[in-house]
Formats: sequence, structure tokens, C-alpha cells
Amino acid sequence: MRFQLLRFRKLRQTGSAKKPEEEKLQLVPIPLLRTVATSHGETGDNHVLLQDAPVESMIAAPKDWCPNPSTTSCLRVRGSSMSPLISDGYILVVDFAQNNIGELDGKVVIAWHKDKGLTVSRLKRYDHTFVLQSENASYESITFNSKQRWKIVAKVLWWIGKAP
Repeated sequence: MRFQLLRFRKLRQTGSAKKPEEEKLQLVPIPLLRTVATSHGETGDNHVLLQDAPVESMIAAPKDWCPNPSTTSCLRVRGSSMSPLISDGYILVVDFAQNNIGELDGKVVIAWHKDKGLTVSRLKRYDHTFVLQSENASYESITFNSKQRWKIVAKVLWWIGKAP
């Protein structure tokens, strides 16, 4: 996919007697992928490489909200394991360049398992053990071990949701 930076003009008042000054607002296009990350216990889409997932639509966001615009994408959430923080149907903005497990302790991430697909969760480290935790206490945590081969696919940067 070709990355293109969008520029918009924003007028800023510089004083009562002066003319408005132009300030450039830089927006980046972010693809909304036709893929879903699910709650714990459900099966999500099996796109381990998010950059290969089909694109459904596009959104635009301020450049400073996207540290790596060329590796930033959006996907939808299905399920309630991250409620009340992230609800069913929300759109997650993720950076798939940020997938180093050692740098993501305490962050919301997208993890992938060959049998479970994509899952949204909070990554927590306890000594030498990594755990995927939901925000909703009624869901069990998932422990990383040699039997369960989970892979961190992306860091969740921010999300969008509609008001009830």
C-alpha cells in the first residue's frame, strides 16, 4: 500500500489586530482492515500479517497520533473481554511495527494464535512469565508457555467507539 501524507490548512488567530496565520495540520491515511480481533475464548480472524489483510475503508488521523504511519492500520473488535475500556464493535488503531514483547508490558496488544486467531488483550509481565489479561474480570488470563504458541502482532495505539 502506498503511504501518502495529507495536509490541511488550519487558521489560528494570532491577536485581535493581526490577520489569522495559517498553520498546517498533517493527517495520515489509515486503512480500516476487513479483519476482527476477538475477546478471550472466541476465535478471531487468522491474519497474522496485518499488512496482507484486505482493506475495507480508510480513516485519517493527526500525524502525531501515529508514530509509524506506514505500519499503522485499523481493525474491529468483537466481544466484551476488554470492557469497559474497549467495547464490542470499537475500531482499534494498531501499529504492527511495535510487536517486541519486551517493550509492551502493560500495553494493550493484538496477539495471534494459530487456533484462536487475533485477540485483543493487555500484556502483563510477572517475573519471567507473560500473560494476556482482559479488562473484564469474568474472562480468564492466557499464559504464554511452550505449549501455547502466542505471537504479539501489534500494539494498540488508540481506539474509536460510538457513544451509546
